[in-house]
Amino acid sequence: MARSGPGGRRVDDAGHVFAVPTAADRLVGRGVDEQTARIAAQINAVFLAEVGWDRRTGVLFPPAGHPLLGRPVCLAPGCTTTAPDRTRICQACRRRLTDAGLSDDEVTSMPPRGRWRARRGPNGCVVDGCERTWVSSRKGLCRTHLDLQASLGMPLSVFLAHPLARPVPACDPCTVAACTRQRRHRDGDYCEAHQIRLRTARAKDPGLDEHHWRRVEPAIGRGGEVSLRGLPDRVVAEVLFGLQQRCRLNATQTDEAVLRAVCDDLRRQQAACLGDYVVPDERDLEFKGLARCLAGHARRALATPETEVTKDEWDLVVLGHHGTVSFTDITQDWLRQVAKRWAADDLPRRRVRPGRRTSAGLSVRHHVGALARLSQSLRMRPDRGEHPAGLGRADMEAFLHRLAYLESGGRISRDARTRAVREVRVVLTRARAMGLTRPGGPAAGLGEDFTLERGDIPAEPEPGEPHRDLPAEIMRQICAHLDELTCPQMRTAIELAIDTGRRPEEICDLDYDCLTRDSDGLPVLVYDNHKADRPARRLPISQHTATVITTQQQRVRTRFPHTPIGELKLLPTDRRNPDGRRAITPFSLGFHHRAWIERLPVLQTPDGGEFDKTKVVLYAYRHTYAQRHADAGVPVDVLRELMSHRRLDTTTGYYRVGEERRREAVDRVAAMQFDRHGNRLWPQAQALLEAAHPCPGLHEATVPFGACAEPSNVTAGGHSCPFRFRCAGCDHFRTDISHLPDLQTYLDDLLRTRERLLATSPTELDPWARTEATPSDEEIHRIRTLIHRLRTGLAELTPDERRHVDDAIAVVRRHRTVTLDMPRIRQMTPDFPRTNPEQTA
Repeated sequence: MARSGPGGRRVDDAGHVFAVPTAADRLVGRGVDEQTARIAAQINAVFLAEVGWDRRTGVLFPPAGHPLLGRPVCLAPGCTTTAPDRTRICQACRRRLTDAGLSDDEVTSMPPRGRWRARRGPNGCVVDGCERTWVSSRKGLCRTHLDLQASLGMPLSVFLAHPLARPVPACDPCTVAACTRQRRHRDGDYCEAHQIRLRTARAKDPGLDEHHWRRVEPAIGRGGEVSLRGLPDRVVAEVLFGLQQRCRLNATQTDEAVLRAVCDDLRRQQAACLGDYVVPDERDLEFKGLARCLAGHARRALATPETEVTKDEWDLVVLGHHGTVSFTDITQDWLRQVAKRWAADDLPRRRVRPGRRTSAGLSVRHHVGALARLSQSLRMRPDRGEHPAGLGRADMEAFLHRLAYLESGGRISRDARTRAVREVRVVLTRARAMGLTRPGGPAAGLGEDFTLERGDIPAEPEPGEPHRDLPAEIMRQICAHLDELTCPQMRTAIELAIDTGRRPEEICDLDYDCLTRDSDGLPVLVYDNHKADRPARRLPISQHTATVITTQQQRVRTRFPHTPIGELKLLPTDRRNPDGRRAITPFSLGFHHRAWIERLPVLQTPDGGEFDKTKVVLYAYRHTYAQRHADAGVPVDVLRELMSHRRLDTTTGYYRVGEERRREAVDRVAAMQFDRHGNRLWPQAQALLEAAHPCPGLHEATVPFGACAEPSNVTAGGHSCPFRFRCAGCDHFRTDISHLPDLQTYLDDLLRTRERLLATSPTELDPWARTEATPSDEEIHRIRTLIHRLRTGLAELTPDERRHVDDAIAVVRRHRTVTLDMPRIRQMTPDFPRTNPEQTA
């Protein structure tokens, strides 16, 4: 029984000390450098066995049936030759089929190949017991026995029975570093194939350096083998680690022939590591992609977050995210260091989704890009902006002017300009909070006036009314062509987007077991709201939608019968997905959806016009879902839950009240409009022109508990009342039934205020202040009168009329500009001179 000993060694029962083989020992042998050992320690021994790594020979033998490293094998019995052709029949077996007069479908009925090679490459000499390899498959004899047969001049069958046909021991390996074959004979240096290659190379180059040729010449290609012989130990470790990550993380298929070509090229360049390897320009995309993938994983194997943040180009995978970010466009050293420190501080705050991309890298790149624009502006200074202590407000204004100039010339959009200002402000504000401008920091001495204020951010346009939903007639035309979607996953995804209104990423990432039932047995969709980080959300769905899901589940289970259900995706992708654990991406879904929409015939509007197909995007189905439910009268708080929104304002931005419905609601509410005395006003309002009727409130301003028609206050948007907002006593004030809850709340507040002031001590407040603060009996009486008249008006309605009015009130209140409490009277700001640059006028 072995036990642990000092220095990582083991001690057996007899007291003998022996070394425990490390990961590097199992991979490439002993005596490797530290970096090679670090890479080797990250390679799983199970993976090495899975892909057929043989450390003794230095050759990789990927199993033909490996889902990511396998190869198509000939269908003929006993043949293991690679057969990339669609028929899966190698050339040799095709010749056998032709000679036998058989068709391709009868390939499995052919007899085994017998002495024919089961695969490419030399087999053993046919002389019984001989350890050498044959010269060719047709001869079947090694070089020694072939020469003996020729000297005896007898056929093979007679020669095999001859007494001189005795077995001979194996020859030494070929001296070409990559080769595993035996030499031609005991006195030679090369195998048969490399001997021929050497003659050809010498014919082309009489001055050939044979020792160099031995080091760089590739092995003889053989299906199912990739030789890593002749490569440095570190390169071997990097290639195997890169393959492991490519299989485990990327789930990408690797062509054995391309991998063999990459290894041959590494040997030809004598690269000490994958980072030194230069991919030739003439190579195809598959070759370049594999080489760069292996090099990227090898680089990450030795990288740490501590070392990565010191570079000018970051691989965000090392920091837990995706993509890269480059700081090289920021030329000022202090600003580049500030950008790095900010990014290193910001990235850990971002959410990580294992196996899926997030917007963290994109956000950081946006901020760094904005700083690059600032850097470009600072380069216009005589000192090129290298000295932060010399920067001030004028330099920031120059940056703002530069952005305005770029927008005016059409080189950046209005949104890009706004975002650049906002993001530079965020970074500089955070940099000061982190202490980067203090003595000893990278931006030490940076002036307090080198900053961006909130007022420097360009005003954003006021968003218009939601109008991204698709009309019902357009949706009918789209749904009529769903059968033209040939890919089952894409059709299911698009149907679910239409039926459920979920975001594209939520649809794509649905689990296999996303369908459940509620207590009443009705179907419920379980999904993850990744945008708001709200997992396991439940959405009631129709039975039709549930049938779409169950049908897709059956297809997925048939395709991946051995993967546990808990690991399957409802919409598995066809790429890099041997076991069904990876879902389609929103980009792929969007691409297929766009191609399908473009193939549809012209979408006709009700008036016979052509509908713009560019408006038919996946997210439009979400707006259509919201609009459909709003038109059906679903309360906005219920719709908020259906949309999985946290805020009500977000939900109201997804739909609009129909023009007819809104007009009807305004008419019903306005029919119960009263002035300050409680007199009904709508009979006079009915005389309004029809052109002004669809725009109620056009000559009014919203004030607490009603509307104001005083001209100067209307012009100021309700914030400049010449009577100090004494609405209850103003003839310009009017209210309606929709303000009844607000009036009741205001009355309660007046009564509480009066009682509280009556209970205070006479010494706490001067008499004039008490009089000003105490609500007057006249105001309380006026509010009570208004409430009474509104309630009386409601009581006069029939039950059916009351129901319609209640619905109209809900519509009006849902889309009203809210004014909380009484407005404050604006105070004039003294025009004192500014002593602090941070102060604003």
